[in-house]
Amino acid sequence: MITKQILGWMMLTVLATAQRSTQAPPFQTEDDRSALRLQAGEMFDVLSPITQEAGKSVVWIWFQSKKLLSIGTVVGEGDRVLTKWSEIAKYKDQTLQCVTGNNEEISATIAAVYEDEDIAVLQLKGKRLKPVVWAVGAKPQLGSFLIAAGPGDSPLNLGVVSVNERSLRMSDQAFAGVIVKSTKENNGVEVEQVVKKSPAEKAGMLAGDVIRQLDGSSVKGPMEFRSLLSRMTPQQQVKFLVLRDGVEQTLNVTLEQKKEGAESLQRQNQVMERMGGDISAVRDGFPAVIQSDLVLNPEECGAPVFDLEGRAIGLAIARSGRVRSYVISASQLAQMMKKPGVEPNLAKVRKSERGPQLARNRDVLPRLDREQMQGMRARVLELKRFMRELDEEILDLDQ
Repeated sequence: MITKQILGWMMLTVLATAQRSTQAPPFQTEDDRSALRLQAGEMFDVLSPITQEAGKSVVWIWFQSKKLLSIGTVVGEGDRVLTKWSEIAKYKDQTLQCVTGNNEEISATIAAVYEDEDIAVLQLKGKRLKPVVWAVGAKPQLGSFLIAAGPGDSPLNLGVVSVNERSLRMSDQAFAGVIVKSTKENNGVEVEQVVKKSPAEKAGMLAGDVIRQLDGSSVKGPMEFRSLLSRMTPQQQVKFLVLRDGVEQTLNVTLEQKKEGAESLQRQNQVMERMGGDISAVRDGFPAVIQSDLVLNPEECGAPVFDLEGRAIGLAIARSGRVRSYVISASQLAQMMKKPGVEPNLAKVRKSERGPQLARNRDVLPRLDREQMQGMRARVLELKRFMRELDEEILDLDQ
């Protein structure tokens, strides 16, 4: 029997192999590529018990069997489906088709909309499916593995939690004003740059300082630093334990409200986003999301997300960068569903700045068989670690 620890080790092995291969792709040997394909195939086979069960509660959402709009997650008594509102909003007066992993087609209409979360509730007509059972209260830890499930038995993609649950509303986000990088010893983060007139500069922070703790919580690297900072609020005073010239000292930093990014940062983000293809039209402003490095297309949002124990921990709601996607937690979904939604005819799509898009055919494409899917997943995994490292460099500029 394969345990969670063994599965985690297998996933890490594949990602580590991908990382090595992306450092010098032209020189990767055929043996390396074969080993990676084998490991990827084994990994997806191990995940099958989770994805096969999950796939019964997932549907593709189509318009007139010609245009794929999104993915939906079956909830309630099996007669309702949650999906991404902004991806289907222009078809709100139309009958949509929900297609299961066995190609069974069920008609559906929009019953309600939750604008803040960008979620629509569809009502299935004349058919009930197996609803997902949310693991309300489950809180995936930083670095833990996530599986985005699709219809059928194959996962859409795999990833890890990169930032714990936080608000993406600008008014809720705290800003310190430092750009950081990893240290060789992994015993903190080194300050590369201090933003002028920022809270960090006002507190006396200097480039070269090594941040070791935030309010008593240890910082080992940029991921932990971002996650800790994301839990804090504007106007909160935070104790930064820093190492400067071999001496530890505490700096009291009064965080400020995050402002719109500088033009240079926006240009960098746009260049990097172009490398990753389409991103979601609505990808920010959520009241609470978990950030992950799952790579999903915009029309794959609405999929349920599971942990390695097979628990449904949330719903994939947006892709905001090359390897940056957001998940609304099961707990947040439970709170949302306690409130009445907005009537579809009255609901609006929240405004987001539309990012650069690459031309991509979203018409009906032939389904891939399992062998083809495994080959595609292996190639994605080869690049995933490298792309994630590039993304971290951009994200560090936003702190």
